Amino acid sequence: MTGKRIGYKRVSTCEQNPESQLIGVELDKVFIEIQTGYSTKNRQQLKNLQDYVREDDIVFVECMDRLGRDGYDLDKIVDFLLQKGVEINFVREGIVLGKKNDLMSKLAYDMMKSFIHFFSQLAKERQRIGIEKAKKDGKYKGGKSKLNFTMKEKLKEHLKTRNPISKIARDLGVSRQTLYRYIEQLKLEA
Repeated sequence: MTGKRIGYKRVSTCEQNPESQLIGVELDKVFIEIQTGYSTKNRQQLKNLQDYVREDDIVFVECMDRLGRDGYDLDKIVDFLLQKGVEINFVREGIVLGKKNDLMSKLAYDMMKSFIHFFSQLAKERQRIGIEKAKKDGKYKGGKSKLNFTMKEKLKEHLKTRNPISKIARDLGVSRQTLYRYIEQLKLEA
């Protein structure tokens, strides 16, 4: 039995056009994501694709950085798909991974992944340097607070209950890391 030909298109902003990806590739189903690639955490269409694919399906992606922004994410996603018996075709790079992949495809994938990871880290480093400069110049104030006054008061009440941090985070609609930051601030204020 032959699997389905599935496309995954991702753009970072609404101003970008996902229709410019996978032009001329015949597909049975397409998953379109409008989401930044820096994290896979909020990429619902990627999760939907991972749930949808079956053994012998072929996933087509315009280029590797559309699937994962750094080497870690890319490997995690690719390994997941390959373990399901899915073939992955990176169209622009001409790399095909899957049951029939050969050593040259794997080598090309690893080399390209290294470049993607390098440029991702380089961009983060440039961002860090820019933020440091902006802080020195008094132009950077940091991100907006995720907990308003009411939420901070609820956090103080929650901490008295000794509930697990994960439950408190869910109740307040923030990450555990955000809570840990505010707990540290509360300790400093005390």
